[in-house]
Amino acid sequence: MAVTSGYLAKLRRAVRVGQNEDINAELIDLIEECRHDLMQLGVKETKANDEMDSLILGAVRGFVRWKFGLNNPDADRLHAEYDNMRDELRKRCDYCTTPTD
Repeated sequence: MAVTSGYLAKLRRAVRVGQNEDINAELIDLIEECRHDLMQLGVKETKANDEMDSLILGAVRGFVRWKFGLNNPDADRLHAEYDNMRDELRKRCDYCTTPTD
């Protein structure tokens, strides 16, 4: 699913960057990577791509903050936060295609 300009703007704010074609391209790649990761873990495709869902936005925001930029000193902490968010999504019946342990 395509990333809307409004959703992209939310993620630009999350990493505190302005409008830039190269940055937009990198952020779109990261959003799509996150969506794919969530789907691989069992999150329904419709949920992973739902730009109106605040829980999905939180997971995507965590993923983007973790992966965006070079030499991020907070990368380990942000990675752990993303892992916690995606694990919480997997526990919710309405988000997953199959039950998890």
